[in-house]
Amino acid sequence: MSLVRLRPPPVHATELAPSPRRLPLSTNASHYLVWVLALLVIVGPVVPVVAASLWSTPLYESGGHLTLDNFHALLTDDGWWTAVVNSILFAALNTVGSVLVGVSCAVFLTRTNIPGRRTLTTLLLVPIALPGLVLIIGWAAMWTPAGFASSWLRTNTFLGMPVDLYSIPGMAMVAMSVAAPTIFLLCRGTLLSIDPALEDAARTLGAGPLRSLVSVSLPLLRPAITNAALLVFALSMEVLGLPLILGFSNKINLISTYLYDHWVNEAQQGLVSAGAVFLLVAVSGLLVLRNRLVGDTARFTTTTGKPTGVRTLRLGPSRWIVAALIGLFLLVSVVVPLAGVFLTAFTSILSPFISPWSVLTLGNFSAVFENPLYTNSIVNSLLIAAIGGALTTVAIAVLSVIAHRSRFRFRGSLQQGMMWPRMMPALVTGMAFFWSFALLDKSGAVRASLWGIGIAFAVRSLALGYSAFYPALTGIGADLDNAARTSGATWWKAMRTVVLRLVTPAMGASFVLLFVAMLNDAEPAVFLVTDQTPVLGLTMLQLAATSIGGSVAALGVIQMVITLVVLGAGRALLGVRPRA
Repeated sequence: MSLVRLRPPPVHATELAPSPRRLPLSTNASHYLVWVLALLVIVGPVVPVVAASLWSTPLYESGGHLTLDNFHALLTDDGWWTAVVNSILFAALNTVGSVLVGVSCAVFLTRTNIPGRRTLTTLLLVPIALPGLVLIIGWAAMWTPAGFASSWLRTNTFLGMPVDLYSIPGMAMVAMSVAAPTIFLLCRGTLLSIDPALEDAARTLGAGPLRSLVSVSLPLLRPAITNAALLVFALSMEVLGLPLILGFSNKINLISTYLYDHWVNEAQQGLVSAGAVFLLVAVSGLLVLRNRLVGDTARFTTTTGKPTGVRTLRLGPSRWIVAALIGLFLLVSVVVPLAGVFLTAFTSILSPFISPWSVLTLGNFSAVFENPLYTNSIVNSLLIAAIGGALTTVAIAVLSVIAHRSRFRFRGSLQQGMMWPRMMPALVTGMAFFWSFALLDKSGAVRASLWGIGIAFAVRSLALGYSAFYPALTGIGADLDNAARTSGATWWKAMRTVVLRLVTPAMGASFVLLFVAMLNDAEPAVFLVTDQTPVLGLTMLQLAATSIGGSVAALGVIQMVITLVVLGAGRALLGVRPRA
């Protein structure tokens, strides 16, 4: 019996597995490259602002030397200190009023049985979903001394608007209509998480329903109230549209309008850069203080068993009075201003002495679509929002997986870097990129293009998109991408084929929010826009600063419709809701 030795079949060249293609960069090296590029784009542009404030000539001119003259000129200007005092007063009034309204609405609409809670809550949150400039236009059309609603009330009743909108208290009242819903959302989440058993314990000791609410639940709101108050105060220091529209007639300057006027009308770029440094330090300091205070919330944690669910307190007949007061506030601050925008847009003249039904027209919209400035503004904003929103979403996804799913040494700085734009005032963002482009692009081609404005808008909105994206990313277990790695996938391939596919809905939600934010943004474009690159938000702001006409209102309606359509589509497809 002979033995037959088995031989393996011959291996042909075509059957050989292809050798893996070497990547030009290792994973760690690519992380360093992305990290450097991200910090240069996000944080780097602040450096030219500081340099411009310390240089004797504009950075795009040759020559010059280090100097403190810009800061000396700023600090010795009485107009600057007037703007600082006005800004602090405006921010304080807005913060106090917004906290009172927002906290009260959160308590009554969340924890009591007042009638119409769902309708009132929806109306209260409307300003968050709408462009802020639209509400300002509506307030100006209806509640200024010569506005439609104010004039009608004075003519036909003994009532009237008790506060002049062309004043700091009046501007603070308008700002409250946007800030109060933000405080409402922050406090509402805390109230919903409080176990009613704590209030029941107070009831067993003889406390009434309202006393148990005030003595038990309200103290637990202190972190949320502190968080919201500091946030509103910081954002009030940088607002531009409101004082530019309502403060212009009485020559009321805030820090933002002081910087805007001295840049646009007086071309004092070094002085404005020095003022921008002060504004950046002030706003950043407030937001850092907010983060530190909100971070120490352990002493406000309650220890209970399983929560028994939210329980409403019965107010009795007084619930109708509370509902009426909240409804009156929403009527004045939301319903009437929105009606004013639509009435101004669809009438040839808005006057309390002429029936609006007799002067209905579509002429304002025709004027918008026949004017190249307006149509170019709409098209440019849509392009920036669509292309910029998509590219920014991809950038956020890449930065987030490095920051949260890798062992990169400096991943923590990426997390902080993506939140940094929230600390940078919008005007400073625009100025930072203006000086950066002036230094890096001597031809001015980038600054004069939509790409320059789009980059500034993208950095400005980065924190918003990141806040919408990273919770979904952190909710995915690391075992999935680790399994891909053990199967031979590189880190980047594991992120691309496993993690990013699972967070595609979150990327869609981030894109929707970025689209809306970049469509409605205006302040960063102040220093970058040219005659060939108008954008919708800034065009409306500049027109509204001189007069509230039908064309401006028509642009506001168009902006509002686009915003609501995009948010509605996002909510239907992805569950996206506007957030503070």
